[in-house]
Amino acid sequence: MDSISLWMRQLEAWWAYTLRCAQVPGCDMSRIWATLGVVVAAVVGLWVLRRMLKKFLAEKAERMRLAESARVADQGTMAEYRADVDKLYVEPEQENVQQRIRQALDERKSQDQWQRPGGSGKPGASK
Repeated sequence: MDSISLWMRQLEAWWAYTLRCAQVPGCDMSRIWATLGVVVAAVVGLWVLRRMLKKFLAEKAERMRLAESARVADQGTMAEYRADVDKLYVEPEQENVQQRIRQALDERKSQDQWQRPGGSGKPGASK
């Protein structure tokens, strides 16, 4: 007999013994060993599943990174078409800014005196 069929026969015998023993109350050791076997198999299965999932997620992240890098141009092309922002900003003259601020404040004052809350709209007008 080859070793595989021998192992299969022993496994079948052990399985039959465990099933019979599970029905008899005096067979506690067999239940303990069966429970330990299931627990060990579950732990090993979860460990393998965790490693497989970890590898799968790492491959997925790498594929997403490669897809993103394919969408964006390389550094040389980006540098070639980069805007020169120093040339875009021109500082306005200080006098012009001060004059515009004064003008806006004067306009605001003239609007406020005509539109006071509770007033009639024009100075000197009676209610």
